[in-house]
Amino acid sequence: MKKGLSALLLASLLCASSGCQQNQKEVVNEYNIVPMPNQMTPQEGRFLLSNKVSVVTAGCTPEVQAIADSLIAQIQLTSGISLKTSSQENPEQPDIRFVTEEGMPKEGYKLSIAPNEITLSASHPNGFFYGVQTMYQLLPPAIYGKATVKRANWSLPAVEVEDAPRFPYRGLMLDVCRHFSTTDYIYKFIDMLAMHKMNTFHFHLTDDQGWRIEIKKYPKLQEVGSKRKETLIDYYFVNWPQIFDGKEHGGYYTQEEIKDIVAYAASKYITVIPEIEMPGHAIAALASYPELSCRPDTTYEVTGTWGVFEEVFCPKEETFQFLEGVLDEVMELFPSPYIHIGGDECPKDAWMKCAHCQELIKKLGLKDDTTPNAIDGKKHTKEEKLQSYFITRMEKYLNSKGRNIIGWDEILEGGLAPNATVMSWRGVEGGITAAKAGHDAIM
Repeated sequence: MKKGLSALLLASLLCASSGCQQNQKEVVNEYNIVPMPNQMTPQEGRFLLSNKVSVVTAGCTPEVQAIADSLIAQIQLTSGISLKTSSQENPEQPDIRFVTEEGMPKEGYKLSIAPNEITLSASHPNGFFYGVQTMYQLLPPAIYGKATVKRANWSLPAVEVEDAPRFPYRGLMLDVCRHFSTTDYIYKFIDMLAMHKMNTFHFHLTDDQGWRIEIKKYPKLQEVGSKRKETLIDYYFVNWPQIFDGKEHGGYYTQEEIKDIVAYAASKYITVIPEIEMPGHAIAALASYPELSCRPDTTYEVTGTWGVFEEVFCPKEETFQFLEGVLDEVMELFPSPYIHIGGDECPKDAWMKCAHCQELIKKLGLKDDTTPNAIDGKKHTKEEKLQSYFITRMEKYLNSKGRNIIGWDEILEGGLAPNATVMSWRGVEGGITAAKAGHDAIM
């Protein structure tokens, strides 16, 4: 027994003298930064967060100070560590410095992490914000939570980063028409955008399966258009006959909720671009106001199936007045320089059968192409040109209010509206065609 105890004691002494390197390996630095920075140079060592660390914001604007305060608050919440604030550097204490450096891109930043200091440099608040997002990505995942996790490794790997985005528009679309999302989910969605340094939230608010934004001038949009009696189970052709869930699905955002969402996104340097679909994907609106269709005596129901539908807005004065009224309220809620007007998947069957539409086509002098269009190299029908008239008219109205339009690549058909930006979703061809014609394109 004594011999065994002596051997154990000897092993313990040997472990102590050698530092037990096998069991106490140094942490290997990892750099899980998304997206990958333009320049990144790994360094040795780590910066340890502690109550001794100061956050120095000398010479920073109040907006940058707010970004620094948010970093301090999140670290306090998730780690329990209380970083100090200071108006000047202390060479004897570790610190995190926010330094304004002129001449950098609006969304660019430099991040220098050494074992004894962190320096975040930028010219604009946007850059400081993205630099902080990179710091979060270098910290333990618990930094994104709402609970205190003291046992995590609250340190950052030493590194030199210099970054600025390649694309000015970096966004993600959320479709709340097919399936309504709660405001809590939307806030989480915005957090995810910010985490990945995206700057645009494309908010798809109207479609055949539901109208999701309160328009006070047209209350039936939320009273009728925001609800469907049931929803298709599985994909379109999986079950035949089709099977539905028998459950009403509904919901819309009040204007106050929209204002809060837009403000929250803005606090994270994200622009919210609303999408109000026209002239297709209009069944939820037509169920509310059937007089806007080519068959005003028809009763429409908000559909619970997916796909492309023949029921579309009729290009008559009543329709344009309606859409202008809708857009007036939308513009009050969304300060974005862009309004997305859809323009995709609009069958022309109803227009071909509609006496008003055919009379309007004659009045406008629209004719089927006999030779390929100069912009996209395709022949277009007079009805496709009628869609171009529809989109151009709405564009002119929005331009008169200081806004520009974005539309899906179908708005190329029949001629592109003068100032439109094309969002290319059917592959890259639409974006390339729009760019060659001198228009901005979003891929």
